[in-house]
Amino acid sequence: MKHKKGLSAADKAARSRLHQLLERADGLAHGSLIRMARRCGNPRCRCATQDKKHESWYLGVTENRKTRMKHLPKGMEAKVRRWTEQYQMARKLLDEISQEAWKRLESGNV
Repeated sequence: MKHKKGLSAADKAARSRLHQLLERADGLAHGSLIRMARRCGNPRCRCATQDKKHESWYLGVTENRKTRMKHLPKGMEAKVRRWTEQYQMARKLLDEISQEAWKRLESGNV
């Protein structure tokens, strides 16, 4: 079934899901969560005496062949993980919309 703008039902559904995602999303972030474990250098610290490294989370992204990382404060991991997942869902929906546009171009129904 065609939408009044000539859009297919699949295209209309993907646009609707994208709109809903953007309305309820508390943020979108392109990147990956990275957990780093390091030693601080203090010879009396637990990382040196007990071999328990200090762990912290970063958001990493590669842009123009350069990797950029941002340290995440404690307690931000869950929120930023949600942002990256929401970004991936939005990107998937945009890909679906793009595929429908390609189908319209190929069929001549522009």
